[in-house]
Amino acid sequence: MPLFSFKLIDSQLVSDFGVHDLPGESEARTEAINLARSLRETRPQLIGKKYAIFVIDEDGAAVCSVPLDVVS
Repeated sequence: MPLFSFKLIDSQLVSDFGVHDLPGESEARTEAINLARSLRETRPQLIGKKYAIFVIDEDGAAVCSVPLDVVS
């Protein structure tokens, strides 16, 4: 299975949420949405400040970016 890296970013890297072994890009997007929802609940101070979960694959290609401000 491919590896995907999950990072919390604003204009720079804020936090690294590690590398996850997932079946594909669709599952990586779902995981990013779940992580963004979790951060909205546990760290509401991040809402409205343009933070996002950024996902890259094992080759360094961007898979998706999930803004915390638009996930509910």
